[in-house]
Amino acid sequence: FPTRRSSDLYVNKWYIILPIAFLMVIYLIPLCRMLWLSICDKDTGKYTAEYFMAFFKDRYYIGVLTRTLILSLWSVVFCIIMGYPVAYKIAHMKGWKRSIATTFLVLPLWVSITIRMFGWMAILPKSGVFSIVLQALHIISEPQNFLGSNVGVIMGLIHCGLPYFAMIMISPIENVDPCVEEASYVFGAGFVKTFFKVTLPLTSPGIVSGALLVFALNTAAFMVPVMLGGGKVMVMTNMIYQQTMFIFDWNFAAALSVILLFVSMFIVTLSSFLSNKMRIQE
Repeated sequence: FPTRRSSDLYVNKWYIILPIAFLMVIYLIPLCRMLWLSICDKDTGKYTAEYFMAFFKDRYYIGVLTRTLILSLWSVVFCIIMGYPVAYKIAHMKGWKRSIATTFLVLPLWVSITIRMFGWMAILPKSGVFSIVLQALHIISEPQNFLGSNVGVIMGLIHCGLPYFAMIMISPIENVDPCVEEASYVFGAGFVKTFFKVTLPLTSPGIVSGALLVFALNTAAFMVPVMLGGGKVMVMTNMIYQQTMFIFDWNFAAALSVILLFVSMFIVTLSSFLSNKMRIQE
């Protein structure tokens, strides 16, 4: 059997070393700098926990963090509800129809998020299409302005996260063995029962992965709450921006960033752990 030369192994190592070095420069070093600023007193340069204490002692800051997480969770819920049927339909398409459907799915990602949010700014005001449609459906009795509201921000987050979730779900749905679904039909189960008893459980790992990705992206979203929140919906990213660009308190902004990072990591890790534990028990 042919053996690989030591020179080939040496060259192949650089395919790993170079990306790791690149990530360390653009990610790890700034992250360490942020961690240092969060525990460093801006006047004396000594270690301190005053910035974290200031955050957890103020109910306003706790409320901003809670709002950030709740808005992200709501966007995840709606992305699952809306994205799964889209992914299910695309996964069962063939040929050119699937190519066209996939193109339309990822088409919003080709446009700058700023331009997309400008589009929502035209849809969400009192005279916008969204308010008119809700009024026509008798969901609201009079025109309402959804700009500067939690509803408007959630819709923007759904718009940003939906393509990612649907794209992730196509592969798990496609990997479900058709024979399993056909066997369910043979034993008398209809489409609805087969979906909830067979298809949905088999694709649950994909749902968890897509949900965690959307949650992580929307927790760190900046342009959506800035443009659709209109300064009335304060989230962690907005507050970090204010602390750095207007108040010039980089140490407290670093502490806010660390808190948001670790809270998001904790939720993602816990969700992944619980999902894996449930799969092992099944």
